[in-house]
Amino acid sequence: MNTRKLIAALALGTTAVLGTSAYAADEKPKQSVGEYASDASITTKVKAAIVAEKDLSALDVAAETNNGVVTLSGTVGTADQADRAAKVARGVEGVKQVMNNVKVDPAKAKK
Repeated sequence: MNTRKLIAALALGTTAVLGTSAYAADEKPKQSVGEYASDASITTKVKAAIVAEKDLSALDVAAETNNGVVTLSGTVGTADQADRAAKVARGVEGVKQVMNNVKVDPAKAKK
């Protein structure tokens, strides 16, 4: 009786381990630690560049980087500001591409 329980437990354990291993092998990590650190560095540089622009506010424009692709979001007062944010981000070393999702709200325009 104990032998049957042992065999059943081994069979279930082996299935669980092999199933988990196969599942883990199929999933690829989104980013390595080095890529994440590089993206974090790029994001920091983009944010600093936005802060340095007197016509832009880091409170209005957010940046996120994934594999060198910077995604800008937020809301600014003019289309020129949205374009300027994208141009500033493109000028940062390490940026491969910029996705400009910044929205324009004329109510935010400085008068």
